[in-house]
Amino acid sequence: MIQSIRWDGNAITQPGLYTKLPLPAYHRGDICDGPSVSSTVLRKLWDGSPAHAWAHCALNPARVEEADNEAFVLGRAAHHLLTAEIGFADQFVVRPETLEGEKWNGNRKECKRWLAAKKREGLTVVTAAQVEVIKGMAISLGAFPLVQAGALNGLIERSLIWKDKETGLWLKARPDVTPNDSGDFIDLKTTPSVLYRDLQSSVATFGYHQQAALVLEGAMALGLEANSFTLIWVEKSAPFCVRAQQLKDEDIARGMKQNRAAMRTFADCLSSGVWPGPGDDRDDAEYVDLPDWKRAQIDERLKFELREAA
Repeated sequence: MIQSIRWDGNAITQPGLYTKLPLPAYHRGDICDGPSVSSTVLRKLWDGSPAHAWAHCALNPARVEEADNEAFVLGRAAHHLLTAEIGFADQFVVRPETLEGEKWNGNRKECKRWLAAKKREGLTVVTAAQVEVIKGMAISLGAFPLVQAGALNGLIERSLIWKDKETGLWLKARPDVTPNDSGDFIDLKTTPSVLYRDLQSSVATFGYHQQAALVLEGAMALGLEANSFTLIWVEKSAPFCVRAQQLKDEDIARGMKQNRAAMRTFADCLSSGVWPGPGDDRDDAEYVDLPDWKRAQIDERLKFELREAA
């Protein structure tokens, strides 16, 4: 295990495993002495387009700030508490049930002022009900054999930061748990359902194999053991079921290839200043086809209608 580097508040100039790097700072566009990207940006580019990636990229001075929704807030708060990250009170505040002697009502001007004040302080508001949900998740996680065996006992709040030799981009990854020496990385995910088909869909939809690929690539670049990547899922409503799934090597290899393609495209766009969207290479209208499955469905229905009419 390499020594962690304590972040000194300045732009990062050397690769390493960084500690004391707050999440808001980690996401900043100027956290390194050159352009930096994370898995989120690479996945947006791969699944959408350069335009989609740039619209939300921290390097973009005109970026669109994504508004917090209830599911996102719950997920972030749960990650913070369930992985035993320190400083919960520095990032989150529990919304009071009453304010100035009256029951909480989001439409009251006093409540709006309170929310605005917390936002200015950089705090994310969670409800007492959300905290109770997180407690339920924590109980289930604590009873799960893999967790009892110490799966979440590695290094918390570590950021892997390194420079890509081919593109010159700084790359960033922040696994939930960095293993001490096993090379078995763990990431905690909240989910509506731990049914296999639902988790398989989540991996595909959110590109978690790409996220895993970047973590393992970063570990190898920094001289860390990098053997596997396991997702520990916990449901965010009762009965708070837990399930652990290790991503297959072949899918992580696919993720590495996807990330490499996305890095090259990002670097090219950054150099040219042009961030095309889907279809931007066409000047005129293009044909759009019904998918094969829909064509077959329609044709089969038409055959049936003709038989009925005969």
